[in-house]
Amino acid sequence: MTNCTECGAPGPACETRFNEFLVLEFTEAGFGAVHHLTVAAFVLQHSSKLSREGWLQMRELLREFLLENKPPAFIRNQNKGIVDRGKRKFKIKSRDALPVIHKNTWTKTILDVPFDDRHTYCSGINEWAMTALKEAEELEV
Repeated sequence: MTNCTECGAPGPACETRFNEFLVLEFTEAGFGAVHHLTVAAFVLQHSSKLSREGWLQMRELLREFLLENKPPAFIRNQNKGIVDRGKRKFKIKSRDALPVIHKNTWTKTILDVPFDDRHTYCSGINEWAMTALKEAEELEV
């Protein structure tokens, strides 16, 4: 079994776990409170899903969520300026699926997040997202 080439987690389990977490966040009360962190942290660590501009924007969003305590609704409203007639002024998704960053070993990955109950899950997502942000801020893009 080989590790994920983008985040370093064992095998392809990170993508599977991400999909499981999305289902959990949309179906179980309380788990969805950290959905914005789950998505942002995951795509920062899997940069082939984003364009360079998209990766930088996601890193900034995660910083605003975690360090400035801005709620998702506030961020959505604030970021209307990057949208022109319903379209972003830049592409978020990658067109070529090539990694934007060249880091494939992260201190924490989605596989490190416990999901025994809502409290440990939300706490684990916050810890993972904070670690991902700290490491992402050290990267040159």
